[in-house]
Amino acid sequence: MSILLSISGQLLMKYTMSHTNEGLFTWEFLQKLALAVSVYCLGIVNWILALRSVKLSIAYPLTSLNYVGIFFGSYYFFNEVITPNRIAGVITIFMGILLVVIPLKKSI
Repeated sequence: MSILLSISGQLLMKYTMSHTNEGLFTWEFLQKLALAVSVYCLGIVNWILALRSVKLSIAYPLTSLNYVGIFFGSYYFFNEVITPNRIAGVITIFMGILLVVIPLKKSI
């Protein structure tokens, strides 16, 4: 949940800053920014609560999923270009996460 809220907060921040035609510090801008920061902060609170029960050596590498989510979200919402190098990078990150999260079987 922490990762989803973090990704959502980042994408909302990008949206807010990309749609500031009327200028900064207008009422509409401040509302959008407050929503984005609030969602991101909920992600932080969720992260802190998750650390109560998840090993940090597992939880922290999982935050790399933020890169994957931002990658797809920026493509979908902001029409950012996906290049083969970026795809390779995201696949590498995802494979690294799998190596950290999937438990190794102990040899008998």
